[in-house]
Amino acid sequence: MFSALLGHKPQFVRLLLENGVCLREFLGDQTTLCDLYTQLPTSCFFLRRLAKRIQTEKSRRSQTLSPRGAAGRTISLSHVSDEIRHLLGSFTQPLYPLPGLHSTRYPKEPKEDVAVTLPPKEQLELQASPDPDRGPGRDSERGEETFRDPGGDLFLWAILQNKKELAEIAWEQSRDCMSAALAASKILKKLAEEGAEEEDEAEEMRELAKHYERHAIGVFSECHCCDEERAQRLLIRVSSSWGQTTCLRLALEADDKSFVAHSGVQALLTQIWCGELAADNPLWRVLLCMLFFPLIYTGFLGFRRDESIQREAERSAELLTMESLTGSQACTRRKPPVHDLLARIPLGLKPLTVSTRLVSLFTSPQVKFYWNILSYFSFLLLFSVVLMIDFQATPSWREGLLYVWLISLVCEEIRQLFHDPDGFGFRKKADMYINDMWNILDFLSILLFLIGLAFRLTTRLFYAGKVILCIDFIIFCLRLMAIFIISKTLGPKIIIVRRMMLDMFFFMFLLSIWVVAYGVAKQGILIHNEDRLDWIVRGVIYEPYLIIFGKMPSNIDNALFDIKACSVNGTEPQKPKCPILNEDKMPAFPEWLTIILLCVYLLFANILLLNLLIAIFNYTFQEVQDNTDTIWKFQRYELIKEYHSRPAAPPPLILLSHIFLFIRRRVLQRPPNSYRAFKEELPEVEEEELLSWESLMKDNYLLSCRQQQSQSMEQRTTDTADKVSTMAELLQREEATGSVALVKRLTRLEEQVSQSARALQWIMDTLKAQGLHSKEEAPQLASPGKLKRSESEPNEPHRQEKSEREKTFYHVNARRLDYPDSTIPRFPVVEEKVPWEVDFILYNPPVLNGDSQEQIDGSELDSVKSYRNPGGRTGMEGRGALTRLGPNLILDPVLTRWRDSERSALEFLAVWDREDGLWTLPGGPVQLDEPLPDRLLRIMGQKIYDTIKTKMVEVTKVHEGYVDDIRNTDDAWVETTVLNIHLDRRSLLMADINRMAENTLSCVELVQWMEVSSRTRMSSYQRDALRRVAELHQRTF
Repeated sequence: MFSALLGHKPQFVRLLLENGVCLREFLGDQTTLCDLYTQLPTSCFFLRRLAKRIQTEKSRRSQTLSPRGAAGRTISLSHVSDEIRHLLGSFTQPLYPLPGLHSTRYPKEPKEDVAVTLPPKEQLELQASPDPDRGPGRDSERGEETFRDPGGDLFLWAILQNKKELAEIAWEQSRDCMSAALAASKILKKLAEEGAEEEDEAEEMRELAKHYERHAIGVFSECHCCDEERAQRLLIRVSSSWGQTTCLRLALEADDKSFVAHSGVQALLTQIWCGELAADNPLWRVLLCMLFFPLIYTGFLGFRRDESIQREAERSAELLTMESLTGSQACTRRKPPVHDLLARIPLGLKPLTVSTRLVSLFTSPQVKFYWNILSYFSFLLLFSVVLMIDFQATPSWREGLLYVWLISLVCEEIRQLFHDPDGFGFRKKADMYINDMWNILDFLSILLFLIGLAFRLTTRLFYAGKVILCIDFIIFCLRLMAIFIISKTLGPKIIIVRRMMLDMFFFMFLLSIWVVAYGVAKQGILIHNEDRLDWIVRGVIYEPYLIIFGKMPSNIDNALFDIKACSVNGTEPQKPKCPILNEDKMPAFPEWLTIILLCVYLLFANILLLNLLIAIFNYTFQEVQDNTDTIWKFQRYELIKEYHSRPAAPPPLILLSHIFLFIRRRVLQRPPNSYRAFKEELPEVEEEELLSWESLMKDNYLLSCRQQQSQSMEQRTTDTADKVSTMAELLQREEATGSVALVKRLTRLEEQVSQSARALQWIMDTLKAQGLHSKEEAPQLASPGKLKRSESEPNEPHRQEKSEREKTFYHVNARRLDYPDSTIPRFPVVEEKVPWEVDFILYNPPVLNGDSQEQIDGSELDSVKSYRNPGGRTGMEGRGALTRLGPNLILDPVLTRWRDSERSALEFLAVWDREDGLWTLPGGPVQLDEPLPDRLLRIMGQKIYDTIKTKMVEVTKVHEGYVDDIRNTDDAWVETTVLNIHLDRRSLLMADINRMAENTLSCVELVQWMEVSSRTRMSSYQRDALRRVAELHQRTF
């Protein structure tokens, strides 16, 4: 097993597991797992990280170790645990704790376990190198044992190497499979982000991360379809095998949006969002109960616990009815009877009291959210009233209330920054806080408010403080978008707006280039030495920016010039400086140039850039729209978690809650409240039962995946190909075996015939010796050798004659009744009458010369009769559509090349005949003084034609003879000469031919390189020529 793992032999690993190898026994020795990490390949990024960590620890001793050397001497599970914790996140606990704190072992084998992997019986301590900087975890403080999953350990080892096949096998053997898949997704994405030196390797890691995200979704879907309550407990269950974290937290940290967007996960989030309220309560009822809370005691608003009690009562009633109908007592063993239900229900299902209903209403995150919305709108209303109506030198009571309100908002932001229920640590929590855009808006709005308040309290900067507060009011209004992100209608649109805002910043960068370029040029041409900064900014930036929105400038056109509207020397601060004037007190700048600059600026800014912005927005909308729902469901978690942990009272009353929390934590030193809605630790027995059920669902999921794969079209094609290959092998074997048996049977038959011949010869000799004679001469019986010769020799001429007759070729195209480009039909000639040696008394073919039927006189008849088609009768006399009587010679050059340097295929240059729908050779009639046909010149061009002519000394004659052409007659026929010109694929001539072929894509005659194959659609004689070329180059045709 160890060699198969190190050698990356997944087939052997699966075979060993199927044949009884137990992972808990294989990993029973702590050194086995350490050796597996020690023997990681040097190209593995994780090994280099381990070596770097070890070198850092030993830097005091100035030891420089190679990855292999460092790993071979000092790698321990503590180093592995530190690196894995870095990849998973600081919110997790070490996977392999330190020695001496508590033991880490594989759990004992349970009596009934439906999981694939059987845990080990023995106890194992995973020793690690001492690490004085790391304190004990939560489990070590309790002194408890941490149980490990051998399949999960092997799965983690394979994932860190990016070995998909081994990881798949190990994942199938792991118990906590959903947590393992989500942890693998997080680790692989982190490795792809930090450690992948090549983009291909990083992409493989991302694809493998998506693969295990799909695995987690598949297993959770099986669980959710079977039992929704158990599936939701799997999401918030603390996994001891994966750093004391939950599946939901791992999915969020791994950015697995598809998993979080699953309907089962969203159902859990909706349940947390509603708190103790039922999820199907209409919004108007919730709002009405918020204002008139006594309605909750009338059944106007539904509670989850009431629904659970009602379901239990209905289930018990059904069981009681079944018991009464069947007379069986087995149904009542698990469920209490109806009359005793309230006495036996668990403590968690006790009916809500008057006080708990009221507390459940106002502590629901949904109700908290609506109260905070109302509070925020009230804050904005108060803020606007103070800015517009009641902003006095001495702060009024409204302004004082506004300050108190802001203090409550500041305290809430501080509480959110330090509230860390997941154990991220302050540094990680601060990074998460800063990376949230809405938190940045909160910080900016509070900072501006404090600055404006400081200015406002001074007499000198009173108005400046009001201006800053007015700007701050805009930021507070923008913060409203974060409130409505929970809405299923507005939330996705807000995500699109955020993406478009980022696109707009890049657009403004491009626009600023044109604005500044035009503004500086215009300002320099019109105004001479303007030294007022405000008017420079107005002329360079403000006016060109307004031009985009349609406000045309008046100072670039002399017709609109008014000297009273400007200052000649720039001494009047309220007037712009006049342009450069001439002697007539008119602008001296070139009017044509400023107008041209304005037109060019409008062309690029208004038409080009604005349409570019519209296109960018359209692309962003189309790109985000398909994934908006998934992104919204993913971001919904943070808002739900924020309001779940938020105090019930809205600002400014939330100050009372903050004071209470401060006294509780700092004065009374009490620990913070733990929220089981997002993280729950289960008892050992209950957790074992839940994991067994999860393993069963995993097996169902894997079975369904295999069934889908076997029913897919690709798998069916592969199976069919395998079956065909098997049948072909069986037929070949049967054919080989049958031929041997047939030879043996013929040999035995030949021996029997020989023996019979000898016996008959002996009988004939005996009869002759006794004086018995026949009227006919007795036949000679030969010996076996003579018999064989007698079978072959006397019949040999007959066989040769028969073979020659079978091989006789009679032209077919030359006997077609319809002659091309003519209405005169041929005289019908059957195949037996084609040879000239066969008499055909009724043969009376028409005579055709060119396009007309002509009569031939006696003087011309002798010259015509001197030519006879070597292929036989055709049913037409004269020269037909050919140019001369007798043989009409054509030349068919076959230009060939090898497809690549490995000579994988032989290709030839073919020309597409659109009329006949066939590929042809670039051949044709040849002039007397030319070695190549004119058609080749017309297709190739003069340059390539001349280059090919120089290679005529290297050509090979492939075939020469008669062609079965449709234009053939009794007195005129076509004969061809096929030449093979083989070209070097790296030559300049080949490059010219390739360019010529690309230029013919839209021409009438398409030229293309085709493989020399019998599948090419060509005429019969040209296909035969290709076959001869293939034989010449020793290629199968």
